[in-house]
Amino acid sequence: MIEIKNNQRVLFIGDSITDVKFNRKFRLSIGGANVYCLQVAKELKKKHKGLKFFYRGIASNRTYHVYDRLTKDCINLKPDLIVMLIGVNDAWENYVPEQYPPLLRPIEPHINEIYRRIAAELPNAKLITLLPFLTSTIAEKQPFHKVLDRYVGILCTAATGVADEIIDLQPLFDEAEKQTDPKLICRDSVHPTNLGHSVIANAVLKKLS
Repeated sequence: MIEIKNNQRVLFIGDSITDVKFNRKFRLSIGGANVYCLQVAKELKKKHKGLKFFYRGIASNRTYHVYDRLTKDCINLKPDLIVMLIGVNDAWENYVPEQYPPLLRPIEPHINEIYRRIAAELPNAKLITLLPFLTSTIAEKQPFHKVLDRYVGILCTAATGVADEIIDLQPLFDEAEKQTDPKLICRDSVHPTNLGHSVIANAVLKKLS
């Protein structure tokens, strides 16, 4: 459990799932304008004073993009808590390499260096790593699981011993699908609806006090 204190700085960093502007722009097609980071911030504000939130999700980012902007979008912000969700685009790039030639920047050195720098330069910051997921909404995308699961393993290995909490989102979404229509959780199997974002938000909030 990670303790949140008044006046702390909270950073959410990642790709389109964390990108507030992206989700608001495509709210009619995706249905996820109430992004998980906004939901978490809303709940934390009820309990703590003076919190400052930073939203650094950028659509289409791979892990190497986060690596490239880590100084500006993480280190220089001096966050007390970092919530990071990245990796699905790295996996997709590998799944359909013909769309992204050539594949020059593998995930391992970049994610390892991200964690090394956070540990070295932000030794007092707490880190929550969220592992990417795929819902069953679109049947044609299900073969992607074979690649995505391998990337989830890489991300989990890199985070072990560095992240304070590692949250595997796949079983949480699998369980949510048992309770409701998958289309109500994630219309395109990747980008959550507001309901899908609540699955992520609730998982994060359970790790915070």
